[in-house]
Amino acid sequence: MDSAINPIFFIQQSVQQEVQSTSSSDFQTPPLTLSRSSSPFSFDSTRARYNNDDYIQVLQFKIQLEFVKKPPVWRRIQVPYEYTFFQFHLAIQCCMGWCNCHMHVFRAQEGFEIGNPRMNEDFSDLPQVRVQEEKTTLLRDYFHSREQKMIYEYDFGDSWEHIITYEGTFDRKARTQYPKCLKGRGKCPPEDIGGYVGFKNFKEIMSDKNHPEHEHFYDWYGGKDFNPDEFDRSSAFDGLENINDFRDVSDYQF
Repeated sequence: MDSAINPIFFIQQSVQQEVQSTSSSDFQTPPLTLSRSSSPFSFDSTRARYNNDDYIQVLQFKIQLEFVKKPPVWRRIQVPYEYTFFQFHLAIQCCMGWCNCHMHVFRAQEGFEIGNPRMNEDFSDLPQVRVQEEKTTLLRDYFHSREQKMIYEYDFGDSWEHIITYEGTFDRKARTQYPKCLKGRGKCPPEDIGGYVGFKNFKEIMSDKNHPEHEHFYDWYGGKDFNPDEFDRSSAFDGLENINDFRDVSDYQF
């Protein structure tokens, strides 16, 4: 196909230009090899259910919600070796129990971020940090050492920080669908509850039917009880195909 009308040509050129403009102190993303087995474009990179059988290994992570205790909220998951950070974001949203209705970002210990580059336009009054495109950055290009960590922040209002710990690369099991949840604990906070303090108060109020605010929060939560220990590993990814791919309203303004 002629490069003038080949979208992969422009994708490859933009990736190479980005890599060339990166300083040596930044995280180096090697040029992507656009083959069916290794390219993030060989499948729909906005979806997290990976139906390509070409990969033979999976990456394992522990994801723990920071500052939440009694009980802690965490998940241990395995994802395909060829996952992008955006697919990882969707997997985190699903297995943790979030609704993916707020902005997010991955923060590396080296001082850069991975997410939606347009995010800087919405926060132009704040100190600018280089943001790599999460839809073209592969997990395997960043995570190399066991116990390597990264922060995943969701909802910049409530500011839910998750500690991501890389636990290694493992062989894929036959007849197993990925991503897969191996273990976990604790129920995810409701959306827009007011951060860590708000969630702590919510649990206390919902556990005490004699609390003067119990009826208010019970109705706000949809007329149902909240069990902080509730978690079913087998159904952690049941809604993955239906999760929306929201990143930011500006991401869809063309």
